[in-house]
Amino acid sequence: MVTAPAADGQIGILQGHSPVLAVLREGKVLIRPTEGAAFEAHVTGGFLSVDSDVVTIVADSVEVGSSATSSH
Repeated sequence: MVTAPAADGQIGILQGHSPVLAVLREGKVLIRPTEGAAFEAHVTGGFLSVDSDVVTIVADSVEVGSSATSSH
């Protein structure tokens, strides 16, 4: 699962999502992979695309935070 701050509101992506291209505004991106710990990052803008269950995020700048679910 991926949630991100799209220009027109928060967008949530789950497995099987239709292809989409969205402009990102500044905010928090939360990534919960199918395996491994969830994590978050702060982006200052960019875009997000989804195609064939692959989410690609291209951001102006990114600051990766610590694990979103538990401490290391």
